Amino acid sequence: MRRRGSTVVLLCLVVTGLCFFHKAWLPPQYDPTQPLDLRNAWTFITPFKLRILANSDSFCRASLRTSSLHLQPHNHTGTKNCPLTDVVTVSDPAIILEPRSFLASCNLAVRWDLFEAMIAKPVTREIFGTDLRGITHLGSFACRDVRNRPGAQSSHATADAIDVSGFILADGQEISVGAWNKPGPNGHYLHILKKRACEVFGTVLSPDYDSLHANHFHFQATGFGLCQ
Repeated sequence: MRRRGSTVVLLCLVVTGLCFFHKAWLPPQYDPTQPLDLRNAWTFITPFKLRILANSDSFCRASLRTSSLHLQPHNHTGTKNCPLTDVVTVSDPAIILEPRSFLASCNLAVRWDLFEAMIAKPVTREIFGTDLRGITHLGSFACRDVRNRPGAQSSHATADAIDVSGFILADGQEISVGAWNKPGPNGHYLHILKKRACEVFGTVLSPDYDSLHANHFHFQATGFGLCQ
């Protein structure tokens, strides 16, 4: 019994030491106490880091500093009824946005970076064997309630969501989200993008959700697990 007790004590000391000195042996991309670095590859810890930064302004800002997107910060903007603080205007030097930019919370900007780099670009190459040239959208910030739900503030009112309407390939072909139910590679491409987007965004709504989303994807930073 004494030997067993000593083994347990030793094991506890080892575990405590590993936890206390974890920064000496654990790579930052696997360390949940370190902000998400958008330059690193996706790991099994990435979703956990996304959950942390969604509730930590300092972690989110630290993550956003590693983004390759063009970001114009705004300390205060929005409207009288929907004031915004610590948001950014997002544009991209690598992928053309139409319109050219959108307003985003830190949380949305981080997830948009991941969507472009780790989902939209590689999926486009995989399906069509070409690069993604641009993404069309219907905007992000809008001071309004959820459609058909008066009194329930929309995530657009906090710049936590963007509506994406299409994707432009390097050869100029535009794939509209309205092609969702069409057979062939375009519809297949859209379905894969939507499925993969659910790994990054807290809420993803597609044309399958309702008629209000027949022509766009609703990508929302907030929420958890709603993927329709």
